[in-house]
Amino acid sequence: MTVTFESWELPARIALSDQGVRYHEATPIIENVKDHCARTGESPYEAFGEPRDFAVRAAADVPAELRDPVDREGMTPGDYLGGQLLVVTGVVIPVVLLFAAIDRTWTFPATAAGLTGSVLLLVTFFWAGAVPKAVRASGRPHLVKFAWAAAALLVLGTATAFTTLPREHLFDLPVLAVAGVAAVAVALQLRGPSPRRRRTPEPKGDYFERLHGLLIGRYDLTPERAAELTREARARGGDLGPVEEYARRVQEGEPVRKDPFWRTRPAQIIGILVGISLAVRAFLGWQADGVWWAAYLIALPGALGGLWFLIQALRGKS
Repeated sequence: MTVTFESWELPARIALSDQGVRYHEATPIIENVKDHCARTGESPYEAFGEPRDFAVRAAADVPAELRDPVDREGMTPGDYLGGQLLVVTGVVIPVVLLFAAIDRTWTFPATAAGLTGSVLLLVTFFWAGAVPKAVRASGRPHLVKFAWAAAALLVLGTATAFTTLPREHLFDLPVLAVAGVAAVAVALQLRGPSPRRRRTPEPKGDYFERLHGLLIGRYDLTPERAAELTREARARGGDLGPVEEYARRVQEGEPVRKDPFWRTRPAQIIGILVGISLAVRAFLGWQADGVWWAAYLIALPGALGGLWFLIQALRGKS
């Protein structure tokens, strides 16, 4: 089978991004590989190995100031926030069109309860899916519990808005206008990668307290191991360099990690069960309303797919 350079390039770029080397910084690295392969006739796999192994070696030669402070998932706080925003705006389009098709309407009746509750629901979805992860990736694990507490308040506020605010008809909201605004928002977020912006200065404060937070939050070291490495750094004294770079170096090769709850199998199983319950409720509700096409083409496959993922999660294969 012929191996094209493009089949190697994409996973290599993704692997470089996971190491904190973004698109514009990765381009000259990739171009050097491409030039070498063009001159020698070798495939990139023969000359440079698997993309992930290559990325680790290449990233080590990139200056620290040109590497993003990524966590173990290859994500920065901004990645979590931007990615979840893209998910939220992207979900709006099919959901709006689906309910418009079910109700056979081109407009939705806008009410204070519906508008406020829907906006709060989107904010809650964004917050719960992004903010705790972003806070942890920023190296502030002690603030994660407050982020989840705020998410709980948003859930309460959303339920309160839907159940207590007035339901009088205010105006008609065009379906295509809502979908169009969401599509524009998605398009703006899918624009090509922009050149690197100047990194913001590291926040002032206790160096070793910040180091401890980075080791736990960004790199998932156990609190005990993070405390031990922090004590070693304090005892070493002198200028250790930028704290984020020092934390990145010192955690490399650490074998013991402690994943946050949302990355664990129990959290995955809980999420799948919630999804299955929503699909089953939608199936029963759409059947009762006579919307057979949505019940059997959307809800039923969703429930069966969730069941398959649940079995895989219970077996430890997901």
